[in-house]
Amino acid sequence: MEILPPDAPENLSEPAAPQVIVPTSSRSSVMYGPNGLRAGWSIVIYVAVVVALLFLVGLEMRWLGPHLPASMRGARGTGFHPTVAILSEASVLLAVLLATAGMARLEHRRAADYGLAGFDRTRQFLIGLVCGFVFLSLLVGILVATRHLTLSATHMTLSWTLRYAAAWAVGFFLVGMTEEFMLRGYLLYTLARGIRFWPAAILLAILFGALHKGNAGESPFGLAAAAMIALVFSLSLWRLGHLWWAIGFHMSWDWAESYFYGTPDSGTVSVGRLMEAHPHGALLLSGGATGPEGSLWAAVIILLAALFVLATQPNRGIQLAQK
Repeated sequence: MEILPPDAPENLSEPAAPQVIVPTSSRSSVMYGPNGLRAGWSIVIYVAVVVALLFLVGLEMRWLGPHLPASMRGARGTGFHPTVAILSEASVLLAVLLATAGMARLEHRRAADYGLAGFDRTRQFLIGLVCGFVFLSLLVGILVATRHLTLSATHMTLSWTLRYAAAWAVGFFLVGMTEEFMLRGYLLYTLARGIRFWPAAILLAILFGALHKGNAGESPFGLAAAAMIALVFSLSLWRLGHLWWAIGFHMSWDWAESYFYGTPDSGTVSVGRLMEAHPHGALLLSGGATGPEGSLWAAVIILLAALFVLATQPNRGIQLAQK
């Protein structure tokens, strides 16, 4: 699934990638190895392109913001609106897809080879959808049972309930696609060429957690929980060879957390939620303003999710090129 021929797979369960012959006679050994452009330079180019495109996305959102109705701008005290989520995540996803497509062309591959292609994708996506909702519901159920969380209805009309349910489903599908493909697509595959899969996955999991630091209401354990769930998504990629289970899980976990149960999601509260959540007691048990991910119980649920991946997903392995 990945690029160029490995010299000898470190793990015998990891199938060999198809060979691509790259002429190197006139190329610098600093920039190019026997398998083409070295992983480090590939990452530098990819990150530079993504940052440049995200700068343009930022300009777009700054221009668009004043033209949105006040209730949709996500201003302090109004919550996060699905319109803003859809517009911003779609723009970021487009930037990531363009950067990945450019690097894939440079390396004579398809953008889908970086986590979107593979066997049993639709089924695994649907299983991921169910798992994300079930595991988040189990976490919320524990918090309710231990009296660290109470839920109340928001009394929306059926029409608005269905509208927000659909809007947030679209928004969180884009969130799952964007975050998974950005951090566990080209970036993980290419970094793994240089330092192997699990060291790369751990580094990017730490980065994933750190990226949540700017969220209002986020807590230190919430950052750690984000890094832990990132490792579960990497484990699923390692087992399946694609990201579709992780995308489905990511989507429905966030949808259940932000819309269905109405809890904060990494400190962010959403507009149009079905229920209102009220945390009680110690921050490390209730999650507080961070939401369920800030509770120590989240670590138990994430461990269960990892065990589910190990117990149910076939160990196909992913194919990675060497540096």
